[in-house]
Amino acid sequence: MNINPIIKQNLLSEPLSSDALKLVRGIYNTYVSNDEEAALDIKISNFLKLLNLNDSKESIGYIQDLLEEINEPIGIRDFEFRGNTTQLKFVQFCSYKIGAESINIEVSEEYLHAQSEYMLDSFL
Repeated sequence: MNINPIIKQNLLSEPLSSDALKLVRGIYNTYVSNDEEAALDIKISNFLKLLNLNDSKESIGYIQDLLEEINEPIGIRDFEFRGNTTQLKFVQFCSYKIGAESINIEVSEEYLHAQSEYMLDSFL
């Protein structure tokens, strides 16, 4: 149990773009609807539909750019997670691998914990 109170922090260096917000919220909603299973396999066509993009290499590149944007690491001071406290912890929203027809995404439980407990500038 953490004896120090959690202090909410502004953790994003810049706000996310509107398309990045759509993407991260879509991924998060998929995570929640899959009983919070961290490993997700989402069809690329779902991302294209969500972002109103056509099926092209440029669109896949754009989705990858958005994934990089949402994965900018956030640094949390005095981060407590599962009973362990770290003076400064950097976490990313997810790891991903783009396949031929889907994107395999592993959502970070540490990030979700930071989002709910430490972020003043939360977006989920």
